[in-house]
Amino acid sequence: MGVKGALAWRIKAEKMNSFFSRALVQSTISHLMRKYNDPAKVNQAFKNIGINMGEFIYTRYLVATQQPAKSLEELANTKSAYNLGFKFFFGVAFDKTEFKRDGKDVYITYRIADCPVCKDLISPSPQVFLCNNIAGIFEWIERNRLHDWNAESVTCDETLCRARGDPVCQFVFHFRLKEQEFF
Repeated sequence: MGVKGALAWRIKAEKMNSFFSRALVQSTISHLMRKYNDPAKVNQAFKNIGINMGEFIYTRYLVATQQPAKSLEELANTKSAYNLGFKFFFGVAFDKTEFKRDGKDVYITYRIADCPVCKDLISPSPQVFLCNNIAGIFEWIERNRLHDWNAESVTCDETLCRARGDPVCQFVFHFRLKEQEFF
């Protein structure tokens, strides 16, 4: 992040109290558990909340940065827009990113050990992922960029969550490309 980006992050970026944010996550999950009493439905509902958040966040963040990734490999880079965006909103970056291609399938993984979204929270069920709304945000953004990647589909799921007792929070993208291309 250059000087301009660092200043914008510190001065211009709207901030939200992290305690308030975690309280909102915990209370939303509790509400969904009472409503559905089914971890799979809770996960999908919370991911859908993130999908709805995606447009709002994407349009405001990318308008401000104008630095979208130009390739899937760049998307997986530790200096990617996702890493900078996560740091922009939460104050920390992902610890590790990975890129894997298997024919028409591309997998991009982001990991963070000290996740600010679920820090100090405990999932009400081992099957419930408390950062699944972040996966929803990511998925919405990339659904709207499928043509950029020559992809027919994309999913993003939180596959590990510290609030469930996992060592890290982990988000995994799965892009299904339309045809084999080198990028």
